[in-house]
Amino acid sequence: VEQNGRSGGSPLAALALLIALTAVEPFAGLRRGALEAGRMLLAMRRLAPRLDSQEPVPLPPADAGTGLRLDAVSAAHAGSQTAILHGISLHVAEGERVALIGPSGAGKSTLLAIAARELAPLSGTVAAPRACLFTQQTELFQDSLRDNLRLADPAASDARLWEALQAAGLDDEVHAFAGGLDTMLGEGGLGLSGGQARRLALARLFLHESTLWLLDEATEALNAQTALDVLQRLRARCHGRTLLIATHLRREAALTDRLLSVRDGRIVGDARRGTPAFETALAGLRAD
Repeated sequence: VEQNGRSGGSPLAALALLIALTAVEPFAGLRRGALEAGRMLLAMRRLAPRLDSQEPVPLPPADAGTGLRLDAVSAAHAGSQTAILHGISLHVAEGERVALIGPSGAGKSTLLAIAARELAPLSGTVAAPRACLFTQQTELFQDSLRDNLRLADPAASDARLWEALQAAGLDDEVHAFAGGLDTMLGEGGLGLSGGQARRLALARLFLHESTLWLLDEATEALNAQTALDVLQRLRARCHGRTLLIATHLRREAALTDRLLSVRDGRIVGDARRGTPAFETALAGLRAD
């Protein structure tokens, strides 16, 4: 399994070999299953990034609370030694809501991957609580709607699944499906609209018992009305949690109380709500 962004060994290596061996007919069905299994492993790491780690990044000290601390962190893409984050030091306090803003390629998503323990730093230290990474891509699988939800909490009761769906604004639509929670999805969530798929992923986030939410362009592909509804639901559920968002959208950054400007792998600005710098930075982001 890929461990903290580095090649970690056998399960995914075996999966890659299986895919190679089944690249032609009559094994195409087996290959599709192997690809789906690989995508599920990736999604499970993002929902609970530490579960597969045999050599995890050291856990935070006991007094780290639910905040996030990075000290002099440099990082590269998996398999590379060329740093794209350079000496990042950052403290996000427990319960604080922070947005990472900056151009594409600045290092925002990499910083989230470090905070999620998907990627190990080249140098520096990371102290973070249990986190859930909500990425730009909605990871859904050829399985029942119930089991797609239970990736976040395998022991969740149906009552808890319905509660999460209600919080995400999807319960009425799922009740209208003939199969309800037993409705089967196709590969990639085939059978759901883009908005429904995003709300299902949101319900899965709500099911996850994490104190740190990491959101990467959470509403990028949604129309303005759906996006604003999703953000209102996030706001209603994030009380007591620490929130770190990577975004270039004003509507997402407005959810936060602090804006960190990232450029060329470095934090070059730090503005807090109520200051002129915050309003200037917010106004400079892409409008809804």
